[in-house]
Amino acid sequence: MLAGVIGQQVKYPNFRALSQPFLVVPFVIYIHHDNPQSMLINSLDDLKSKRVAVFKHGILAQKISENYPNIKLVHVNIANEAFQLLEAGKVDAYVGNELVVDYHVSVHRMKYVKKVALTPFASSVYMAVNQDNQELASILEKSMAVIGQNNEDILKNWQIHDTKNEKTLRLLGLLVAVVFILGLIKLYRLTQNIKRQKAESKQQMWHQANYDHLTSLPNRHLLQNRLELAMAKADRSKLPVGILFIDLDNFKHVNDTSGHSTGDLLLSEAAKRIARCVRHDDTVARFGGDEFMVVMSDIRDVYTLEKSCQKILYELQQPFLIEKDTFFISASIGVTLYPDDGARYEELLSHADQAMYEAKKMGKNCYQFFTESIQSASLKKLSISNDLRKAQNNNEFVLYYQPIVNLHDGKITKAEALIRWIHPVKGAIGPTDFIPIAEESGLIHALGDWVFKQALHDLAAIRAAAGSDFQISINVSPYQFQDPDKLLNWINLIQTQAVKGANISFEITERLLLEPSSSVINTISQLRAAGMELSIDDFGTGYSALAYLKKFDIDYVKIDKSFIQNLAADSYDAALCESIIHMARKLDIKVIAEGVETELQKNFLRQFQCDYGQGYLFSKPQSLHHFLNVLGEVET
Repeated sequence: MLAGVIGQQVKYPNFRALSQPFLVVPFVIYIHHDNPQSMLINSLDDLKSKRVAVFKHGILAQKISENYPNIKLVHVNIANEAFQLLEAGKVDAYVGNELVVDYHVSVHRMKYVKKVALTPFASSVYMAVNQDNQELASILEKSMAVIGQNNEDILKNWQIHDTKNEKTLRLLGLLVAVVFILGLIKLYRLTQNIKRQKAESKQQMWHQANYDHLTSLPNRHLLQNRLELAMAKADRSKLPVGILFIDLDNFKHVNDTSGHSTGDLLLSEAAKRIARCVRHDDTVARFGGDEFMVVMSDIRDVYTLEKSCQKILYELQQPFLIEKDTFFISASIGVTLYPDDGARYEELLSHADQAMYEAKKMGKNCYQFFTESIQSASLKKLSISNDLRKAQNNNEFVLYYQPIVNLHDGKITKAEALIRWIHPVKGAIGPTDFIPIAEESGLIHALGDWVFKQALHDLAAIRAAAGSDFQISINVSPYQFQDPDKLLNWINLIQTQAVKGANISFEITERLLLEPSSSVINTISQLRAAGMELSIDDFGTGYSALAYLKKFDIDYVKIDKSFIQNLAADSYDAALCESIIHMARKLDIKVIAEGVETELQKNFLRQFQCDYGQGYLFSKPQSLHHFLNVLGEVET
């Protein structure tokens, strides 16, 4: 069913309009309330030569044009358009459907619109029913006969009357206003909440970018900003800035033995302790790993820096109780001053770092101020490090051999391989100058590998001259055990070159064996299983925990030359050497005395029943060519 068909012409072919309309609405003339001719307009005849707004698509425009050709029609698409023209005075009247226009005037409270007269035209509204549903058409026809056309009771229920609904409209308007205001308040709060969330998010991102997540201290990025601000302040106040570079001693041992989670807790506690030792306005930052920085402004005397360093060292020496376990660490501190020790951020940090390493060399658990001599040593170290990276490719390394002599028969059955660096410009550079640098830079792995391969290569000529049982002793740095695969590859090398394991002895320091990791124990065990022999270098100079001697099945101990140099009858060193030799013999360990330079020293060692001697008395370290000549020439 179609409920609102204007006229009986239905555009849908299957539908037919009922015989009678249920609503006939007249077209009425409306003018502006202020129109001075309102009293003179009683019909369409009174609108001759007037501008009248009508609906463009309705039948009304056609009827007025046909019956009242003198009226000037102004076509509109919607009622609102006609009202706007009427209000603006661009038309003299508006002719429209009474129900529709009255509704708009009432709802929108158009006080300026005045209804003045009916027209002879009306709009008939029918219902249309599908032709296949004649039963519904019959029911509707009968209903229309009962209800009648333009039923007043029904129309009154659907019409809006100003007098009856004035209060309702006012209440409705007030309600809308209240809802609108509440909406604005909610929108304001929502906007403020979004702004707050954005600010918090921005602050969180800034904090993450500038603070260390573990210790909550400023990170390296914020440290640079704080230090540069302190430097600018110092330029104005003429009071220097102090920079403390703090490195925790033995922290790696805690990480390796107890795990990174324990290490993190220790770092967090160390950060709190450092912060307690400085002034409130000073900056304490985590530089990275186990390194911290302190920036102290307005330094009036060096005592202020020294006092802070002493406090930090004391606090960090105190026991750390981490998850019911107790740990002990210390710190090494490097100190620089702006502007005395540098004018740039990078320069100051570099100098503080150099001073910190100097403190470590001094035995750790101390502080060191930057000096020019430290700078000079650091530059030398940097130069050596750079040259060291190119030296192997340039064939600047050579192996020298120093005989190890059997003190009982004077025969040379062993030799220690000693690396030498012949720099094309600087000449010979001693191992004490470049080995520590190689260890720090990680180059020791490639360097140690080269020494082993070169010794294997030279061993063929040495065995040809001195017999197949000749043994080469090779020094192995503790750092090389950090890459066990390279060391274990030595087993493959001796097997491929048909060299017996006993032809090689690897020398390590006793420090490596005091608290060895499982990796160190496994590596040593595999090298020993391949037949290589184990020698402890500089015996007696380190920590004397002798239990490791049998635990690792030691073949040789080498008495450090510092004990040999002062050998004399009834001397402390003589008693010490004799005790070491006696103990070793009881444990079935051979003894090699280093640094033998005089006949007196040799005779004492013989008297103590020392097995081997090594030193300038027998021969200096020699190149392979000269060493081959030395073999067999030593007399006892």
